Amino acid sequence: MGTISWIDGSHPATPAEAVSMLHSYLTAAGVERLYAASRTTVASLSIRAGLTVWCMNGMFRWQDELGRTVTHSADDPEGAARQLCGLAQPLRAAA
Repeated sequence: MGTISWIDGSHPATPAEAVSMLHSYLTAAGVERLYAASRTTVASLSIRAGLTVWCMNGMFRWQDELGRTVTHSADDPEGAARQLCGLAQPLRAAA
């Protein structure tokens, strides 16, 4: 499995850029089968069945395994990726 590291210190300017960066960090960490989509003000990243990350208004949003909404700043896609790797791992191995 790869490691997650901050590459250039830049911050995403749009939801699409934030999701693209999140996608890159998750891919580097070994998460596979990611599907991204974006519009002007919202972008999403499907990680697995039941786990989709939405990015809008400067925040990533998703639901944890208990159905609680989790938010994380879109300025920190690396930190969001760290949190999401834990949610993606168990189901990725079982698939």
